[in-house]
Amino acid sequence: MKRATQLKSLAALATTATLLTGCAVGGGEASDADPTDTLRVTLDIPTTLDPTQIIALPDSILSRMSFDTLVRKDDSGLVPGLADSWESTPLGADLVIREGGTCSDGTPITASLVKDSLEFFANSGSVMVDTTFGAEPAVITADDATRTVKIQLGAEWPFLMDALSVASSGIICPAGLADPEALAIGSVEGAESGPYVLSAVEPGVKYTYEMRDDYEMWPEWTTDLPGKPAQTMVYSMAPDPSAAANMVKDGQLDIAKIMPETMARFDGDSENTISTFLFSDNYVLFNERPSSAFTDPALRKAVAQVLDQAALEKVVMGGNGELSTTFMSSATQCYTGDDSAKIAYDPQAGAKVLDGVKIRFVGTNIFGVNGSGNTYVQEALRAAGADVTMDNVDLGTWISRLYDEPDSWDMTVYLDLNYIGSLASALGQMQGETPENGGSNMGGTNNPEAAQLFADAQLVADDAARCDALNAAGTSLIKNADAIPVMVDKYIYAQRPGFESFMLGGSIDDHIFRIVK
Repeated sequence: MKRATQLKSLAALATTATLLTGCAVGGGEASDADPTDTLRVTLDIPTTLDPTQIIALPDSILSRMSFDTLVRKDDSGLVPGLADSWESTPLGADLVIREGGTCSDGTPITASLVKDSLEFFANSGSVMVDTTFGAEPAVITADDATRTVKIQLGAEWPFLMDALSVASSGIICPAGLADPEALAIGSVEGAESGPYVLSAVEPGVKYTYEMRDDYEMWPEWTTDLPGKPAQTMVYSMAPDPSAAANMVKDGQLDIAKIMPETMARFDGDSENTISTFLFSDNYVLFNERPSSAFTDPALRKAVAQVLDQAALEKVVMGGNGELSTTFMSSATQCYTGDDSAKIAYDPQAGAKVLDGVKIRFVGTNIFGVNGSGNTYVQEALRAAGADVTMDNVDLGTWISRLYDEPDSWDMTVYLDLNYIGSLASALGQMQGETPENGGSNMGGTNNPEAAQLFADAQLVADDAARCDALNAAGTSLIKNADAIPVMVDKYIYAQRPGFESFMLGGSIDDHIFRIVK
């Protein structure tokens, strides 16, 4: 499967965040007279409002406003969205569409409408198509009499239902399908299947959404969410984290993303609150192509021995992250917490192997403040006697190096956005062909045992057996030091009184905001 393009979404996310430092946020001063039906939150600049073309997190957040998905993630698992019920196997799914749903122009949401939208997505060239339907083309049919949509996959891919909860598969109504260019800028009336319509846009500054009067298709959450959704959502482009913290404290923002180093600003604050959510998975990835010294598993193991996982987490997240036991967070399905495969910290043993070894280390400067996490890795390797050349670069350059210059680097700290919430997301990037040969194996990882276990996991319908196979594949990669689990960072929101944020079921692209006054 060609998942290397997922890196491009990271590039867009980081690039927009970098451009935003110092931008002004609208919304005005807060007062006791502020309406309680409006919620103001920060956002990085989106790249598109077409859900099928999502390449950055802000795109996903805004798509959730206007385009409902068939299912949603909850802490209890998948729950109904536009689909009332479903049956699935590794080769596909039958979904029954809820009755009574309409587009924002009144068009009924039928099985045929859903089919047309999913086919539009499947043919969109989206970076998420393979992650949703697998490597082979899917056949999608509809029966309006039974309100059933059937998705037949071209090969086993048991992660379809999880992928149908991701914002990129949001259902677009006929008006939007008819005008993709206008859809991308949010100017199509009647395109929305979800609760909000875009009422005002100041590109690069502010996006305002108003709730539809006729909307009744809220997800069937099992989690008891407090309060209510806002009638008006105002997304203002994010200032730097320090400014965002100030604006929450003085009432100019209701909810704002902040960084770990800003959290201390809220210590002892009896009114404003902090919410944290597990986000991206970070792991050391080796280049195992012939151009790299890390074809030698002894060298890879030695790197694992000289890296203090806990110390690295403190450099990057200040103790607010989660130490990884494998290539996923504790909020991810199949997680066990078993760390028995981990290569123990033993810097003296590692130094005996690494002394004098030349290492070309490339990292992105969003891994800690100004790439401080990369600096820690470099110094740990140098302390072991390795001859390390480090390129601590912006995210776009980092991606270009990994993807377009595969023979120019030996190791990196890989930042993985696991949208489908499965260990399969990471495993799919460590087996098969390399990107230059049309695959997704970014490091040229060569572990036949792990590749076979990953293939086995796609063939079984039983959840427990699939988890066993996925975890066994991850264990094989860790023991063979093909990659080293490091940490899971967190997405941090500051909230003023009366407002709360939620990310249910480990869903990193589904940010739910509520008014709890």
